[in-house]
Amino acid sequence: MVRVLVCDQMEAGRPSIRGTDVDYRPTIAREELLQVVGGYEALVVRSRTKVDREVLDKASNLRLVARQGTGLDNVDVEYAHAKGVAVVNSPESLVEAVSEHVLLLMLAMARRLVPADESTKAGRWEKNSLVGSELKGKALGIVGLGRIGRRIAEIAKVMGMSVLAYDVVPIPPDVVARLELRIVGLDEIFRSSDFITLHVPMTAETKHMVDERRLSEMKGSAFLVNTSRGEVVDEESLASALKEGRLAGAALDVFEKEPPTGAILTAPNVILTPHIGGQTAEAQTDAARVITEKVSDFFAKG
Repeated sequence: MVRVLVCDQMEAGRPSIRGTDVDYRPTIAREELLQVVGGYEALVVRSRTKVDREVLDKASNLRLVARQGTGLDNVDVEYAHAKGVAVVNSPESLVEAVSEHVLLLMLAMARRLVPADESTKAGRWEKNSLVGSELKGKALGIVGLGRIGRRIAEIAKVMGMSVLAYDVVPIPPDVVARLELRIVGLDEIFRSSDFITLHVPMTAETKHMVDERRLSEMKGSAFLVNTSRGEVVDEESLASALKEGRLAGAALDVFEKEPPTGAILTAPNVILTPHIGGQTAEAQTDAARVITEKVSDFFAKG
């Protein structure tokens, strides 16, 4: 019987994976993992567990790493493949949840929802000073047009926004036509967008993609949303831009260090959420279902 170690919390608790013996240890410490990982053919993880070279070198029988969720930043995919270990994840399960969270953050910034809530609870009635803006007629710049980027483009189209898009991978003509996209360079995204949303993986090329230079190119009235990877944004530069009033606002669901520290915590006009873009009951249930099916299918094929 194939042995599977589940290292992180799953929505429904201990999963049932056909053809396998599941050991459910959602709070396992790294030291314990290093001691026992050699006895398993598969690891199921979320973002908490780091499957790096040290873990992979100890995993003498490992054939599969299954990451419940979108990113693979916590898995050394290249080294895993070099050792003959397959890697799968479940990005398809989080598309709707993350897309809706992006829309929520855009609307909250545009309508000044947080200061409106805070001032009303404090006993102030600042209706006249809390003038917001509408999404209709605004330009949305999408950096990264994968599953989530495309779903956001669909929503933006319904909201009456125009969509500028950039991706390092060529975007098929039928997708461009269906979503009514204007494909532009990265510089144009930052110069012309009223809202910018980031949907890129963490790589050497995307680290601090949004730096001081990129921020200086943005309109003073523009808003930035990041639900992709924290290190894509230089948080110190973003905090400075916000404090100096060079940017209307920003919303971050991911951070260079989680939980976040530093100047971004006290910057004005910023909404910070604790990496909850995919945290809906529906998304987590579906992610668990998808990843258990992928583990089952992998070992069923031998």
